[in-house]
Amino acid sequence: MKWTIPASHGLTYNVRARGLGMVWQALQYQFAKKGLLQLPASPIRAYVRTRPGLDAADAAISWIPFLSTSNFKLAKESGVTAIANILRSESTGSIHVTSASPNKPPAVRFNFLSAQLDRDVTLAAMRIARQIMTAPSMQGIATDELTPGINLQSDDELLDWVKKNAETTYHPVGTCKMGHDPMAVVDDLLRVHGIAGLRVADASIMPTLTSGNTNAPSIMIGEKASRMVLAAAA
Repeated sequence: MKWTIPASHGLTYNVRARGLGMVWQALQYQFAKKGLLQLPASPIRAYVRTRPGLDAADAAISWIPFLSTSNFKLAKESGVTAIANILRSESTGSIHVTSASPNKPPAVRFNFLSAQLDRDVTLAAMRIARQIMTAPSMQGIATDELTPGINLQSDDELLDWVKKNAETTYHPVGTCKMGHDPMAVVDDLLRVHGIAGLRVADASIMPTLTSGNTNAPSIMIGEKASRMVLAAAA
């Protein structure tokens, strides 16, 4: 989702990181560790409950202070991009071997938005992002909604736009999930069922998604796995 921010405000990368502006940003970072380049990818992030009665947030909205083109270059227009996504997706994809050759990639079926919950939470998160960007305190800062565009309002219209434009958040899990059911790949010591001496220690062993990025949990899995391997070898 994208909104325009007047260039006169000087708030976005599109204004402050173009031409000589980027040189200035590079110098700031090099000598003072300040400026745009020291910011994380999403400087502002909100974890929200999309409906009453939830014990914890079920969606995340991240704001990135720039607009980019389709080939990931800074757009000429000044604006902000908001990314809305469900935290604990229930849609399940699959990976299938397509050939005996290790050089041929597998068939990956993501099945995004196949679960009703994912569709409901995605729509709710998008509408919350709209409410924030059109709040009274944002008047005069965020102006036109570029995408999806205010002309798209119904569930079907917004979901159709998401299906055509959305991208993965690059945090897949569960392809080698831990457990003892028929679909489980590793046990509670991360040992692959039926193969002696082989363990898996990454985000693929998570039975379900965590409520956020998978980097920190993956580090924890690796640390725990190293201790289990050392204990088994002692």
